[in-house]
Amino acid sequence: MPSTRSTATFPENTTAPPTARPLPFLAQAARDLLARYPGGELSDVVVVVPTRRAVVYLKNELSLAAEVGQAVWSPRIAAMEDYMVELAGVQVEEPIALQLLLFDILRDIDARLDFDQFVGWSGLLVQDFSNLDQNLANPKKVFEYLTQAKALERWDLSLTPAEDSTTAAYFRFWDDLEKVYWRLRRRMEHDHLAYPGLAYRLAARRVKNRLEAGEALPQHVFLGLGTLSKSEEKLIQRLRKAGRAEVLFDGDAFYLETDSPNRAGQHLRRYRKLWDLPAEAFGGVPGHGLPELLRGLPRQVQFVGVANSSMQGKVAGQLLAESRRLDPKAKVAVVLPDETLLLPVLHGLPLDAVPEYNVTMGLSFQSTPLFNLVDLLFEVHLTGIREGSQETGYGVPRYHHLAVQKLLTHPFLRRYQHWLDQQPEQPHHLLDQICQQIVKRQAVLLPATELLEMGQQHPLIEALFATWDTCDDIIAACYTLIDLLKKAYQDQHSAIEAEYLYLFFTLVKRLDSVFDCREQRLSVRSFRRFLYEQMARTRLPFSGEPIADVQVMGLLETRALDFDHIIILSCNERVLPAPKNHASLFPYDVLTQFNMPTYADHEAATAYQFWRLLQRARRVDLLHVLPGADGSRTGERSRFLLQIENDLRLQNSRMELRDVTVETAPSSLPSPAKEIPIGTEIVETALGDLTLAKDPEMLTALRGALERGLSPSALNQFVGCSLQFYFSRIARFQEAEEVEETLGADGFGTAVHAALEKLLQPFAQGQRLLTAEDIPGLIKQADKEVARALRREEKERHARADEGLNYVLGQVAVQLVRRYFESLLTQPGALPLQIHGLEQQLFATVFVPMPDGEKLPVRLIGYADRLDRLPNGSLRVVDYKTGMVQGFELKLQKAKEPASAAVERLLMEASSGAEKVRQLWLYRFMLEAEGQPAADAAILSMRNLPGGLLTADMSFLTEDGQSFRQASEELLGQLVHRILDPLEPIRKTDDLDRCQYCAYRGICAR
Repeated sequence: MPSTRSTATFPENTTAPPTARPLPFLAQAARDLLARYPGGELSDVVVVVPTRRAVVYLKNELSLAAEVGQAVWSPRIAAMEDYMVELAGVQVEEPIALQLLLFDILRDIDARLDFDQFVGWSGLLVQDFSNLDQNLANPKKVFEYLTQAKALERWDLSLTPAEDSTTAAYFRFWDDLEKVYWRLRRRMEHDHLAYPGLAYRLAARRVKNRLEAGEALPQHVFLGLGTLSKSEEKLIQRLRKAGRAEVLFDGDAFYLETDSPNRAGQHLRRYRKLWDLPAEAFGGVPGHGLPELLRGLPRQVQFVGVANSSMQGKVAGQLLAESRRLDPKAKVAVVLPDETLLLPVLHGLPLDAVPEYNVTMGLSFQSTPLFNLVDLLFEVHLTGIREGSQETGYGVPRYHHLAVQKLLTHPFLRRYQHWLDQQPEQPHHLLDQICQQIVKRQAVLLPATELLEMGQQHPLIEALFATWDTCDDIIAACYTLIDLLKKAYQDQHSAIEAEYLYLFFTLVKRLDSVFDCREQRLSVRSFRRFLYEQMARTRLPFSGEPIADVQVMGLLETRALDFDHIIILSCNERVLPAPKNHASLFPYDVLTQFNMPTYADHEAATAYQFWRLLQRARRVDLLHVLPGADGSRTGERSRFLLQIENDLRLQNSRMELRDVTVETAPSSLPSPAKEIPIGTEIVETALGDLTLAKDPEMLTALRGALERGLSPSALNQFVGCSLQFYFSRIARFQEAEEVEETLGADGFGTAVHAALEKLLQPFAQGQRLLTAEDIPGLIKQADKEVARALRREEKERHARADEGLNYVLGQVAVQLVRRYFESLLTQPGALPLQIHGLEQQLFATVFVPMPDGEKLPVRLIGYADRLDRLPNGSLRVVDYKTGMVQGFELKLQKAKEPASAAVERLLMEASSGAEKVRQLWLYRFMLEAEGQPAADAAILSMRNLPGGLLTADMSFLTEDGQSFRQASEELLGQLVHRILDPLEPIRKTDDLDRCQYCAYRGICAR
């Protein structure tokens, strides 16, 4: 078990005398049936139970209850839903065919009805019709009420809406609703078809007619039912009145007593009063009143808080293993109110402790990886666009790169690529090559033709990206995709994936047959809605022993069943019970007026299922997600847990209640540290500061980096964060290259630099001076050069899109370039300007003395944005900055401070100003080392053009009489010694602001 922390302690009753456990409800019912209907009488009885699962359990209990060697004729046992359909004598129509029939009826009434809009609400309308019939509401009165309610909405309309307006169509829909209902119902009854609710209405009517005709009906026994619809109520009531039915509910005094506030007994209390049922009809012993199972039996109840939803599966498996160890013969149920947890639970079951179990609920197709693949495929096609100029392919769909790359990296397609790589004369690494080409070409939107060209016209790529216009195209693509993928899943180890593909094939085949005979073709969105509805209803069945000791099931499937140990997951509000959703086109007041169920009735039904399940359980574990632990839910405990703690516990002194929280032991070392490739000693301090010791191997790597060459930005990186320097320059962790969809800060600066370089190129290398007469022409060319720099038009590369935020940033860049040239006209001495070089590469090598007498050659490299030739013949280094730079930032020597303070800032400080001065200092030094002494080094801030060229004062370097070059070589030596100092480990910075945009913040746990 994971470590647990008890958060509440409750008194334990260890002296209570042992109590005989009551028989399970169905076991007792089986004994009663055999006793009351001896011999062949039982075969004439119809026993109705809530679920098909209960049918299996009751048959098993009947076989166990029969005497050894005695043959028993089994009664007719059926689930309530199946029996109602059987009584109705109809076949329940598939939802898709039902919706299409409904559309045809509506289209006859309103020829302007749009199918895509109809798809959005057709499912709800069919559900409402079904609800209306199942609860025997009077259709005429319901629709009359609806019409009058909608008429009130029109009361304040000053003008009658136009006939073809949306408002008129809305009110016309409600006026025609009764007509639609009766036409649909007549069509259904004529063809001996029905939707579920209509089957219930027809069943109740047929039983009434048969009884009135004097037909002899078999004896009925209704076992373990809970909340009944009005048609079920009426059926039972008529059979009881005719003396052909008995009812046995599974209840408890805790919620059935007349004054009980517990909503679990809301419906059963009404049935008791309506039909004047004795306590024996609820499992009570004659003469002793209602059963006292919840308040009278000893049991252990445990609340288990976990950090997140998926963790519940692991914890449930551990609780189950402990249960099997303590009592190997106990009947255990793992109950999942949230069916999405089925896979985590199955993965968490310990096979050694639980070798056999049964899964009754089935895996929803929407929880499978194949559904995710289909969803990604629709995302690609539905997020594509079909607009543009003739040059970009008008009318040709273009797919967004993120959707395409997500699709191509899906595990199903990766498995196919692996299979394809093993086939002769087939392209290798097909999907990887396409993803690489997308990044290489910087393709934001990709035409289908380009994707097919990247994929070498392979059938898989054609199936994925061929244009979809109607449902026929989608169905053809799905068939091709299934045929290709099944080749990769033919081996025996891929049975479950092959089952996914088979289920998907049956779904597509069903839709193909339904839509094949229809003249109107569905749009992509409508087809997706129909397909997803089918997927939501489709379950991947699991094979197992139906009455195994361990059952994994949903809450509805537990009706009428009993277990020794119950493990219920997701005991949180909005899951247990479900949220108060009003999924109906009928207003809430219509539902209440005509006694149709609302969310309040659903909550009462859930409450009954929960409390009934606890009645005979000896041990109950209730798992819940802790508050704030799961962003998708509130983390509030279910009301049922609060009722156990504050109500049931006070009434049952023999109940032991524990409240625990599952905690995971923290690891001693963050997992990112395992990614460090160099076998160096890693030190983890008490504060969690990841440091790397400079052992001999590390020092060798650092020396190699110094000899290969360091740029000013690399040295700034070391001063700012030595761990970032290590990742970038030593370990050489490369950032994953991505498609640049929107212009980032670095891309914006690069574009401005490129535009200025192109505009000033005619004046470089002293070809001619830049004068005031040249400025108007340069300003005129700024638009074109900035646009060219932003689009980055290169061979086999998509131009960067000039729209949205990119367009706005492009206009900003144009204004910056224009204003710079305009500022040259107003700044004294700025013109004429002689440009010596643009984007000039600089080199220098410094031989740094080492402690062992060796002179280490340290290479410096860099690129100067611009070199100006001053009137006196000396050079000036100019570095462009597109951000804001103030002149005071470049003054490292403050007033009345010694030069040594400025030198220390130059070598040690990681501030923005110190980094800029350090960069200009190294540029100036490299020029001097090349024999081109620079008299000045300055920054041109495009956001501070009135400030002119901002000079970095470096006079503090030569205050002691040393030359600039000599002083610089000594300071560089100090920097090199610091880099190679084994006593100063490599560690992450303490300035968290630097981590905000760092590419490695995930590795160092920042």
